[in-house]
Amino acid sequence: MNELILTGGTIRTMAHSAPVEALGIAQGRIIALGTFQEVLMGLPEADVINIGERTIVPGLVESHVHPIFFGLTKNWVDCRSPLNKSIGEIVDRLRERLKNGDTPNGWVRGWGYDDTLLHENRHPTRDELDQVSVDIPIVISHISGHFLVANTKALELAGVEDGSPDPDEGRFIKDARGRLTGLMWEIGAVSRVLDCIPQPSEKELSDAAHVALTTAARRGMTTIHDLGIGLVAGYAELETWERLGSTGGLPVRVEGYLRGDLIDQFIALHPEGFPYTVGNFTLRGVKYWSDGSIQGLSAALSQPYSCAKESCGDLLFSLEDLVALISKVDKLGGQCAVHANGDLAIRTVIAAIKAVRESGGREDSRHRVEHLQMASEKDINALVDAGGVASVFANHIYYWGDRHRDVFLGKERANRMEPLGEAVHAGLHFGLHSDCPITPMDSLRTLWTAVSRRTSGGEVLGEAQKLTVAQALHSLTADSAWLVHEEGQRGTLEIGMFADFAILDRDIFQASEQELAEVGVLATVVAAEWVFGNSMTLDHKRLKS
Repeated sequence: MNELILTGGTIRTMAHSAPVEALGIAQGRIIALGTFQEVLMGLPEADVINIGERTIVPGLVESHVHPIFFGLTKNWVDCRSPLNKSIGEIVDRLRERLKNGDTPNGWVRGWGYDDTLLHENRHPTRDELDQVSVDIPIVISHISGHFLVANTKALELAGVEDGSPDPDEGRFIKDARGRLTGLMWEIGAVSRVLDCIPQPSEKELSDAAHVALTTAARRGMTTIHDLGIGLVAGYAELETWERLGSTGGLPVRVEGYLRGDLIDQFIALHPEGFPYTVGNFTLRGVKYWSDGSIQGLSAALSQPYSCAKESCGDLLFSLEDLVALISKVDKLGGQCAVHANGDLAIRTVIAAIKAVRESGGREDSRHRVEHLQMASEKDINALVDAGGVASVFANHIYYWGDRHRDVFLGKERANRMEPLGEAVHAGLHFGLHSDCPITPMDSLRTLWTAVSRRTSGGEVLGEAQKLTVAQALHSLTADSAWLVHEEGQRGTLEIGMFADFAILDRDIFQASEQELAEVGVLATVVAAEWVFGNSMTLDHKRLKS
């Protein structure tokens, strides 16, 4: 775009303000807004687009995804349910892949199994994967990303033996005889196996990134946050973002957080620390995991699981360890983003953020709690007081809400999961996310979930924690920009801000719950560049002088 005026329809410059009649754009930014005549006076030679019955909103932000992981899964064996009802069906699917000779880098990879949805109601074992092959390494990843099962050959190549000590942030699960079952428990153990798999090529990584960015653009997202760069392919993932950023290959903005154990490698090359920007990519800091997932019974709770009275899950770091990790990143000018699902983990992470700030840390560091699933009202207030922010896994409500209520947590605790209403009341800055590929990347669907709090079974879970459409849109735009210190550049369509916006097929503020679940995207624009759709799909004309 050069100079452009958008008018007609409904133009919402921010979540909590009335629509304007027209928007003026030049040099990639918003330079005028108001009535059509007011904007026209400042841009008399501009092109004019009448958007008709459509609606413009600020560009949506997906504040916690794993984009390269998502893109790579398109080439792996789909082990998800209900496609697979039993471990036997997963084994058959893996065997079929091996029979077809489709083994990139000599490995067979599967992803997405959910032990709680399988007939056996347990994780597969190395012995079951050995039924596919004892000569070809085979790994399958859990839907949460927190667990992985490896066959005997994969364990051998990873150097994991019966006597191997557990790594930081994880465990090698053994049976009653002390023999490895093949189950890698939590990120430290999972990474031990993943890091020995031959790396995807530069092209495979770039293609995977483009799959994710295209998916985001098609659903109105102008920015995504990669929370765990290196999760699947190590440091090569950061190099992928650098390469694409330096060549103009990022149609959507990418804000990144590096896998924690890779920080020294980054600092050796970039001693100036954070933030580190290359084109449309910015590395903001580092990601750590303080606990696991509730559906995996590894999130750290203060009270036992309803289905496992002997278990409260696991804290992966002590308070002292977290303080040291966050302090290191803080001194380098970065943000620490710490995964925390269980209330005990959340409380520990908040205490660490507070301790870092009170011991001389940066005043406006905005260290992040990722997921915030089981936070109490007291926890949320403490996070605000500590200067922290959050990204909340709202999609959990739809995809796991029924099972959290009926299996893992019980009704009382499940009604409070993802406590969005309390977060708004406390004044917490927070984004909403899908954790893709754990659930589909679609910020408009996430908005619907936050507003309706409807589960996949059709029940409303936690009526008191519902957001209004305005609150959910604010979280997905202005507040998500705040999470990465970009509130002065993005997140609204005020004068001076980047022209990042989406054109929707309806006004979400006037939509029923059912209509909100079906919102279409006609176009997505980043810094006045059409990255999905184009002006020709709208009523476009050149204003005559």
